[in-house]
Amino acid sequence: MDKVNSINQIEDFFQSFTVRALGLDPRAKQNQDRVRIGWPAKGAPAWKQGANVAFLLIDYADDQYTRQIDVTYSGGANKDNADRTVSYTRVLRVNWVFYGPNSFGDADTVRAGLFLPQTAMDLAAVNMALITDVAMPIRAPELFAGQWWDRSSFQARFNEKVIRQSEVPYLQSANVQILKE
Repeated sequence: MDKVNSINQIEDFFQSFTVRALGLDPRAKQNQDRVRIGWPAKGAPAWKQGANVAFLLIDYADDQYTRQIDVTYSGGANKDNADRTVSYTRVLRVNWVFYGPNSFGDADTVRAGLFLPQTAMDLAAVNMALITDVAMPIRAPELFAGQWWDRSSFQARFNEKVIRQSEVPYLQSANVQILKE
């Protein structure tokens, strides 16, 4: 069976993690838009200046580990096919951008939450692991429409183990010809 997360599954995982790390109830209506994936479709900003809002932007990063691919074959479940397993590592880059009066505190809280044992177990359950070199959040207020908006952000990288499995038919016969010169 393949073990590969879709980008939507990865986004959902990190959105849920961020909500929990901030100590919020994900079922509470007031928290539904607190952690968002992507950016407002109808322009910026799409929230009030004093609101605490987090955005997640997740993409794949090129890395030396992403270029290593392991292909193995083993005896199949039946006599006609072998099992092929292709495994490799994808590197994910997760960017957190926080706005609002608590932006730096929220960023620092989420960053610290990445290093908790429960987070490591949750990541392992979805074949991911934190690359532990995570820089401190950067506070960089943003000027929009003549007003300064509190903004803090940080980035973390994660390794994701991908496994793709398939069956490959065994060679059943071959046509061999010997040519004399």
